[in-house]
Amino acid sequence: MFQTSFIELSESAVRNNVSFIKSLLGEEVVFSAVVKGNAYGHGISNYCPLAYRSGIRHFSVFSSEEAYAVYESLVTKDFQLMIMGDIRSDALRWVIEKGVEFYVYEFERLESAISIAKELGVKAKIHIEVETGMNRTGFPIKDLPSVFKSLEENLENLEIVGLCSHFAGAESITNYKRIKDQFNRFKKVREIH
Repeated sequence: MFQTSFIELSESAVRNNVSFIKSLLGEEVVFSAVVKGNAYGHGISNYCPLAYRSGIRHFSVFSSEEAYAVYESLVTKDFQLMIMGDIRSDALRWVIEKGVEFYVYEFERLESAISIAKELGVKAKIHIEVETGMNRTGFPIKDLPSVFKSLEENLENLEIVGLCSHFAGAESITNYKRIKDQFNRFKKVREIH
């Protein structure tokens, strides 16, 4: 089969893009390179070392398999990884052991993370995901008092890195009201605790 297209990665272009984005963000903002979907088809093993050489020190992926691929693609380990979605149950131990951050959006994952972190004697690095309108993942707002109670009771096993939500329809300006409503729900959640 003849190839009709190919992708060429330019290290100087990536370096310039990273530098430009960092200049807009400021020093206190963590710039995470989202490399889910095999770095959007560019290849994790190709793109991540290039991004690292360009100054990226935080990578975000969808799954534990992708996290492992990023981890293996970089020789040095002075970077942070975050999983925004799927973690196979047999991979959660590796995720916590390696200090990988991950989204927690259901009680089963929260309880498993606490249990494994206790067993390992380390803190699981978690982001609490709240459902604000996507209706796919995230703790419903009505469950947050129970979530916060569990977090408070297990702070010796958890490092709460962040609070997040997935805004449905954010890719289109036609969803402005829907996004604004979701953002307002998220702001209320931040004020709860």
